[in-house]
Amino acid sequence: MINADDRLPRTEVRLVGRRMSLVDVGSGPPLLFLHGNATYSYTWRNIIPFLATSHRCLAPDLMGMGRSDLILPSGPGSYSFADHLENLELLPEMTGVTEPMVIVGHEFGAALAVQLARRRPDLVRGLVLVEGVLRITNDTVLDDDLHRFLSRVRSHEGEQMVLTENQIVDTYLPRLTARRLSSEEMTHYRAPYPKPGEPRRAMLSMIRQLPLQSMPGPIDSAIEESRLWAVQSRLPKLVVGGNPGYLVPHSILGTAARWAEATVASVRGIHFLTEDSPARITALILDWLPAIGHR
Repeated sequence: MINADDRLPRTEVRLVGRRMSLVDVGSGPPLLFLHGNATYSYTWRNIIPFLATSHRCLAPDLMGMGRSDLILPSGPGSYSFADHLENLELLPEMTGVTEPMVIVGHEFGAALAVQLARRRPDLVRGLVLVEGVLRITNDTVLDDDLHRFLSRVRSHEGEQMVLTENQIVDTYLPRLTARRLSSEEMTHYRAPYPKPGEPRRAMLSMIRQLPLQSMPGPIDSAIEESRLWAVQSRLPKLVVGGNPGYLVPHSILGTAARWAEATVASVRGIHFLTEDSPARITALILDWLPAIGHR
């Protein structure tokens, strides 16, 4: 059963003078959970409780998202991929993590996880990449309505669509979730963004950085470098795609199966797999962690 209640305990740390909200629960080898766009630490509510019985689980809200502080003043160019990455590099020290972590990342969280592993290999024991931004996506094969949405949101229309109408939460999130999200779940996802305007800027910045083949973006080269690194790196990796999937469909999962030290799995869902198949993702992680000695 998928639980809508948000029972995850939260604390906060200060990074570069700003407050970052995070879940910090359990004890044992550390796991760091990184969310993607439209979501925040709430997305891990049906996964973390089962892993926290044997691991210390940390799940921050990226700056400008969830319950973390906004970066003000903000505008186009705010909330860059590099800014998020720099904040995450500080997090282990600020939370007293002294041993390598397994990072579990969804979507942009997966891209951040790979970059963190490349930059700070001393911090990372393994990667779980759930429907991750792992390559430049061939968006021409997407459904027409989704391709049109991405084109519009990355154009001058994006400010109206996201900052005013909140369409990342109200349209993008339910469109890419296979099951119907309940009204309670949607209330939780809307809660961090009650006011229009700059308080929603982080979501717009993130979707405008999504690497798409027909719409080049600012992190395309970094994502391609990460892909090449992942092919050869001996760091253990668990790559989870969706069925039918969105960024990591079956064909991309097959490519990831040829990466060094990679285990791949497919679960039911489109993009927000933490909402569609949390129990299956939990089971995959629980089976994989002992295999890499993180227990």
